[in-house]
Amino acid sequence: MTRFSLGAVCLAVPCFSAIAFAAPPQYTVIDLGNEEAGQGLVWQQPVESPLSYPGLGGPNYAYAANSAATVGFAVTADQGAAHAARWVTYIGGANFTDLGLLPNAFQYGRDPSSRAYGVNLSGDIVGQSDSQYQEGTGPYHAAHGFLWNSGVMTDLGSIAGNAYESAAYSVNDSREIVGWTNTVSSANGTVLFRAFIYTGGAMYNLTFYEAGGPQYLLDNAWAIDCQGNIAASGYPAASSPPYSRHNYLLVRQGTPRTGCVP
Repeated sequence: MTRFSLGAVCLAVPCFSAIAFAAPPQYTVIDLGNEEAGQGLVWQQPVESPLSYPGLGGPNYAYAANSAATVGFAVTADQGAAHAARWVTYIGGANFTDLGLLPNAFQYGRDPSSRAYGVNLSGDIVGQSDSQYQEGTGPYHAAHGFLWNSGVMTDLGSIAGNAYESAAYSVNDSREIVGWTNTVSSANGTVLFRAFIYTGGAMYNLTFYEAGGPQYLLDNAWAIDCQGNIAASGYPAASSPPYSRHNYLLVRQGTPRTGCVP
């Protein structure tokens, strides 16, 4: 069910705030237009890191960077797996940290992998790692979003449960994390992809926090800034297949945050 094959070798904005929510606020949704028209958001794409960067013996790829660190993934020498990675640069080189995997990470027929997609100025890194769940004779594979800090990788889980998947793409300095998660339709049991925000230790479906109700079915959240505004994608709730995907800006409602450096 995951959108990214972690075994295939083939934006975070700095700020400071101590604000934490028991639950997400409401968001005003601005439609940035049809995704296929090439307007609106610029999607993350991995960029190969300089060859001088240390790693695991294979090529290195970067997804996000700020003044504190560059994050992405390092491929093993045999190109059989990749691990989420952090590089802290200095003149002439970089210090490399292998962020590892979620505990008991599992994948069928190969070594498990992970990738880092976002970083803030407080040392938090988010991404996706192979994981596992037990059912019957198990184990079985699932890939989950993670939060890494100071050597500890925390499993963010999935709204649908541990047997389903998620990925975390961006984290701000309020430790609000966004990405996508599987949910299960209460109408017919279909497995869905939905944009989430993780705050206060819990994951929430962003579609249900649109001001005025769910007008748009948000299936991914790509970035969150220090004010809590979110770049997302999805399609109008009133549309029918084949869906025309749109890009959206979710503007957080409430008092503007102070001390926020865009």
